[in-house]
Amino acid sequence: MVIFFDRVKRPLWEGRPSIYSHIQGQGESVDGSLPDDEEFWSGDKIRWVAGGMDGAFGHHAEAAKMTDEARELVHLLAKQSRKPKNSTRKALYAKLVKTDIGGMMDVVLDEVRKQPGIQPDSVFHEAKWLAENAAHRNVVKFGIALLGLFQNEQVKDLLLTLGRHEEFTLYAVVAIHNGMEDSNQVLFELAQQVHGWGKIHIVERLDPASQEIKDWLLRQGCHNNVMNEYLACICARNGGLREALSADQVDNALLDGAADIIEALLNGGPAEDIDDYEHAPQVLFDYVRLTGKIGGTAKHLSAIFSIYDFLAEDEEKWTVRMSAGWSEQLRSDISDACQSIVANIKWMSIVMDAVNSGDSPDCYYGVACAEKLGIDIWDTLYNQLAANPLQDFYYYQLMKSNDPDRIHRFVQFAIEHLPLQQIATGPGNEMGFGEEYAAHRKLGAILQSLDRFEGIGRELIFTGLNSPVTSNRNMAIKTLESWDVSSWGEKLVHAVSNLSVVEHNDSVKERLDQLREAKGL
Repeated sequence: MVIFFDRVKRPLWEGRPSIYSHIQGQGESVDGSLPDDEEFWSGDKIRWVAGGMDGAFGHHAEAAKMTDEARELVHLLAKQSRKPKNSTRKALYAKLVKTDIGGMMDVVLDEVRKQPGIQPDSVFHEAKWLAENAAHRNVVKFGIALLGLFQNEQVKDLLLTLGRHEEFTLYAVVAIHNGMEDSNQVLFELAQQVHGWGKIHIVERLDPASQEIKDWLLRQGCHNNVMNEYLACICARNGGLREALSADQVDNALLDGAADIIEALLNGGPAEDIDDYEHAPQVLFDYVRLTGKIGGTAKHLSAIFSIYDFLAEDEEKWTVRMSAGWSEQLRSDISDACQSIVANIKWMSIVMDAVNSGDSPDCYYGVACAEKLGIDIWDTLYNQLAANPLQDFYYYQLMKSNDPDRIHRFVQFAIEHLPLQQIATGPGNEMGFGEEYAAHRKLGAILQSLDRFEGIGRELIFTGLNSPVTSNRNMAIKTLESWDVSSWGEKLVHAVSNLSVVEHNDSVKERLDQLREAKGL
């Protein structure tokens, strides 16, 4: 009986690897996994990338308010600080595991500061223990955040190790910023080890206090695995892009970094864009000038095409821009320079070399430029797909063709290579994210364009109608809406009738009913 009682009450961290040791064990190649993944994401259809939930809500949602649960956490911490006991630690830990305090961390820390009788030395000790030994992410985050209330040079290695994992970078950044004398240099060191949301959080807070930092911001600071748009304007301003590009000559790394920044500014999105950047006219002029001199990659050319398209936007937008540093003469001069660069015959071989590079960023830029230059690369991409049939990129690109023979050929390839029986498990409400739905996404890339090719891809449409991914069924229905019913075949007619009976998604069911009525079924 005693053994059973002890087993039930044992600490939640007991017998589990600590997150800190997990990250330590990965060395320099920290991936997005954590030991508590299965438990933390249990019941969720979407798994955010490391740091994604905190990053997205931090950028696009209001800060959460203090809750009774969070207030109880603070009371437990204060109790533990006054009289440390394992039982109190267990209660605090268990409460942290179940409480999402990410969005309210600032107000929680304010509450900690105001707690009467709380013992700072004990809080620091507890924070270090939680960050170092916890096996659950919410507990580690709380521990890191608490360390930010103190001078924390002595736990620098702990914070840097945890900060290398994107799930914890934000918390480590704030703790380092608040608790270290040379925090900016430490953050710069950490910035070069993260590539997703963690990098975004650091670059947003990094003081461009040295030329080394400015140079890095312009060359490597903007590029990240989430969206370059988050950092483009920050890097342009803090790195001094206008001054850097005004030189007669620049290095290739700067031209590459400038291309990242400029394309992201032109794309717009969740942060400040080209119309918010006060030095846009001069920067675009100088980038085009320098590319004309030393530009030699598909990436450089891609930025030129983006600039040219920007300059050709409708006059309503340009009327506003004329009061923000632009002139018709400058607009015309840059546009003419872009056309002159694009006309250079050297780009044909450069673009094809990029396309032939296969699965790489060069290939992406090469494909984009080939489309602009009117180079037919369909067969090249098809051959690359045949050698590597799991690349999503090719499925979207190959379906851009208007040639029915090519589409028929590609559809046959998909029928032979996609696990259609494993996809067609019956209707569900799945969103199609995650590795387990990789094949479903490839199918979706084909289905979304089959409405233009009547009679081609019936087997794929049948599979789409029976997919658990809602978008697959909607894309299949979209195709059938465009096709004459005489092109369906008996199998698809029966599939639509059957799906209208078993479909449990109201919007899909309504669409099916409208389809059957329109087609006289």
